[in-house]
Amino acid sequence: MRYSANLNVIIKAIEKATAHMSRDFNELEHLQSNPTSAARFATACYNRVRQILLDDLSKFRPDYNLIFSDGQNIIRNKDAEYSCVIFPIDGFDNLIRSNPDFTVAVALEHRSENGQKEPIAVAISKIFGSETYYCEKGFGAYMNNRRIRVSKRSLGEIPVIASEDQNLVAEKMGDKKFAMRTYGCRTLDLAYLSASRLEMALIKKKNHELLKPFLLLVREAGGKISEEEKFILASN
Repeated sequence: MRYSANLNVIIKAIEKATAHMSRDFNELEHLQSNPTSAARFATACYNRVRQILLDDLSKFRPDYNLIFSDGQNIIRNKDAEYSCVIFPIDGFDNLIRSNPDFTVAVALEHRSENGQKEPIAVAISKIFGSETYYCEKGFGAYMNNRRIRVSKRSLGEIPVIASEDQNLVAEKMGDKKFAMRTYGCRTLDLAYLSASRLEMALIKKKNHELLKPFLLLVREAGGKISEEEKFILASN
């Protein structure tokens, strides 16, 4: 896929921010016997990734608002046409425990004349595994330059569902059999769903707002999004 200048800036910023993650991760593996030191080191890693993303995106897109998952936002203009929603590290608890299931994720939103925002580009990088998932609205979903689609497995097979709430999944599925995965990283759930590694991802509604732009990846991979009272369900 030949992607736009905006997506190129986002992917390059993520690559720069994660260039030293392998070294940091190796250090964290040696700190697991001391949880306090591990948490302190992981926080320093998070802050470094966040600062590099902030610096690079501000340099190349100085008029964009930057919305961070930790709530420390850079609002340059409340009516700005473009905003980036940024997860410096999604799955931070996994990073602390030296678990490789975490991502760095950025979504670009466009604000229309009527004030409505819509996502137009997404990039999700799983550093360990060297997997970068990305898409632009109307151009399909990709993983490392390979087109990806949601699974074609039928409802007759046992679906694999990613969620942080087993009770909510059980309530949704009723008497149907299912297999559950808990990755502790919601953007990774969406990436795996888009790449046919899962059949469903169920997200609590209270945790949904910042994650909403990243659902574009699922849509571009041919998935469906349904909104219910307690949760958002992304599926094949």
